[in-house]
Amino acid sequence: METFRWSFGILFSRLVRLPSMGGKVALVPWADMLNHSCEVETFLDYDSSSKGVVFLTDRAYQPGEQVFISYGKKSNGELLLSYGFVPNEGTNPSDSVELPLSLKKTDKCYKEKLEALSKHGFSVSECFPLQITGWPLELMAYAYLAVSPPSMSGQFEQMAAAASNKTSTKKGIRYPEIEERALQFILDSCEASIAKYSKFLQASGSMDLDVTSPKQLNRRLFLKQLAVDLCTSEQRILFRAQYILRRRLRDMRSGELRALRIFDGLWDIFN
Repeated sequence: METFRWSFGILFSRLVRLPSMGGKVALVPWADMLNHSCEVETFLDYDSSSKGVVFLTDRAYQPGEQVFISYGKKSNGELLLSYGFVPNEGTNPSDSVELPLSLKKTDKCYKEKLEALSKHGFSVSECFPLQITGWPLELMAYAYLAVSPPSMSGQFEQMAAAASNKTSTKKGIRYPEIEERALQFILDSCEASIAKYSKFLQASGSMDLDVTSPKQLNRRLFLKQLAVDLCTSEQRILFRAQYILRRRLRDMRSGELRALRIFDGLWDIFN
């Protein structure tokens, strides 16, 4: 087990993918000495002229200043899983959180929708990435499918294809007649996830850390803090999505109310 842990540590800390060699990987000594920064885009690569792995900086560094490298555009969860750290909150533009969506078994078209999803490699429940800047078109397509009524059964296949990103067009599909329901569906899933994160963060202060060894205790506290940091950053994305969804729904509903008032006014005039 000790040998395995050593080998695993060496592999994950020094394994470098080389873009100029078609993505081939190599074990590069001292590669782990370069720390990651979300503000840096340069990385290690093979240089054919020197026949070695080199790192070219994207800016000038002062003597004694730490030189940073990019480990790739990864979410905080990926960075924690692969490298054991979480960037400071709000510093990672590539951060994301997986939002789970699922068909309701009470849906009258449950079997038809599940069949359409299965054709494109989906199951009844799927996760889509949310970022601080928004969500992918595939997530919206899945939401359309989840809330679509039986009268739209002819579009189930198109919605499932759009959710899997296997359509011929790169533009997202739109169904204005069910857009409000789709946004509400996403909001409900978002708020359910927020509740789970809140429950964990509230309980994290009272987690059982009864470890006899001080060394193990410190490690447990360290890992707990990493988990809290990750959940805090992911919950922040969920809160942002919640705000955007609530605002869009409010604007849509207020617009509908205005339209109804105008219609009622015109109706009174004609009467």
